[in-house]
Amino acid sequence: MLTAITFSCGVKLTPHHEVLQLNSRRMSSTLFRLGLWVVLAVVALYVLHETYAETHLAEYFSTPMLQKALVVGGLLVLAGLIMRVVERGAKIVVHKNRCAICKIPVPDGAIYCREHLRRVLQREDERTHMTHTRR
Repeated sequence: MLTAITFSCGVKLTPHHEVLQLNSRRMSSTLFRLGLWVVLAVVALYVLHETYAETHLAEYFSTPMLQKALVVGGLLVLAGLIMRVVERGAKIVVHKNRCAICKIPVPDGAIYCREHLRRVLQREDERTHMTHTRR
């Protein structure tokens, strides 16, 4: 329940709730950076294409391929920017879990704060255990 396996360094222990969460900030950064790297690679390949225009190496860097790669890089940069805007908007909309009685923030998955949980459990314990101990 607490383990997540990573291939680079063996076994890594992480809390269960962290394993199941999607970290959209990293996703937007990854998309943005990948798009910038693709655009940078296209520019470098275009320079190589123009440098070796008269040789057989120019066939490896065809202009239609470079145009398509530039479009893909631009779309990745755009997707990264859109994801960044969406994640900032999601921070405003998403709210914390709160106690059902006093409305203070509680950990993920909890319904009550610690004080109210103890009261609810004590009431339930008293209700279900009708027997009295002998003194």
